[in-house]
Amino acid sequence: MHDRDADRAFDLEFRWKEELVYWEGDRGCVFEGGWGVQPPVTVVPDASTWDRVVPEWLRGRRDEVCERLRAEPGHVLREERGDAAQPRPLREVTR
Repeated sequence: MHDRDADRAFDLEFRWKEELVYWEGDRGCVFEGGWGVQPPVTVVPDASTWDRVVPEWLRGRRDEVCERLRAEPGHVLREERGDAAQPRPLREVTR
């Protein structure tokens, strides 16, 4: 568990090669990744798409979450723009 921000402790869980789950407590958001590439790639929505596709509890927090993801060694972030009028929401999970 990372706790640089004591008010919002978080954890990262790498699942297989193609998923990273960003956890805050019992709530998680699944980010997709590259398939078997080195270093592993985690795809995040660009700034214009973020609030339309993340769970409500992550809206307005893109910089904070991306900073945390970038600080985790061993993978690379790649931004992706959701050009569709209704981009596909990221999957929310619970523990």
